[in-house]
Amino acid sequence: MSENYLVWGPVAEFAGRYSMMNEKGEIVPDPETQQMVKRKLTALRQFFSDNKLLSVEMFEAKGNLIDIAYRRSDFTAEGIELLRRKEGAWLKSKASTKEPPDVKLLEKALAEIRAGK
Repeated sequence: MSENYLVWGPVAEFAGRYSMMNEKGEIVPDPETQQMVKRKLTALRQFFSDNKLLSVEMFEAKGNLIDIAYRRSDFTAEGIELLRRKEGAWLKSKASTKEPPDVKLLEKALAEIRAGK
């Protein structure tokens, strides 16, 4: 397995996969779910950026997400540890779907990591 594996793909690409069946039985984009997924994944990326858990910039000067794929080498050791411990749990939680997403679970886990727990 490659040491520099893919960690996060582009948000738009992932969110674009969400679809639903319309009344005619056709598979069409589900804009409501796509927007929620974009909001959730962007908030996760913002948390990592704000807490210096990456070795690269994820946002442009204007605050727009640089929506590209991020690999293992783009994360700090703390970032990888936080991914391992809590990313999945947070993404599955109701907190991640709030508007704005609630990142308290991530904050608590990061504090534990930084405290050496």
